[in-house]
Amino acid sequence: MATTKKSAVKDLKATTATKPLPQKASVKSSRVLEVKNSEELVAENIAALSNVAASLEVTMEMLVQKVAGMAHHIIATEEILAELVASNGLNLARVNARIRAKIAAGTDNSGNPNPAIDVAASIASPLPR
Repeated sequence: MATTKKSAVKDLKATTATKPLPQKASVKSSRVLEVKNSEELVAENIAALSNVAASLEVTMEMLVQKVAGMAHHIIATEEILAELVASNGLNLARVNARIRAKIAAGTDNSGNPNPAIDVAASIASPLPR
């Protein structure tokens, strides 16, 4: 039995040694490029642009709603402050100095405090809005 195994292994080695090794098969792409004419390309581009425009419309609507909410909060806060100022009084010079200091600190002295000072003066004004 031992000799049969040895001879079988020898025969196997001999047959595999004489067979040439298979070469690696080259992989060819099975994808075929679809050639489209210019009208088809234009139609696809218009469809893609339409999708982008619809997405932008949804985004803009959401942003407009957020800005409107912020505007409502700002208006309400201004009116509450105006009532408090009318009842308690206000040192506008100190408010202006604090506005200038805060904007200078937050912008490395490059910001313009005048719009904020104008808003403070508008809130503190006794004139009706």
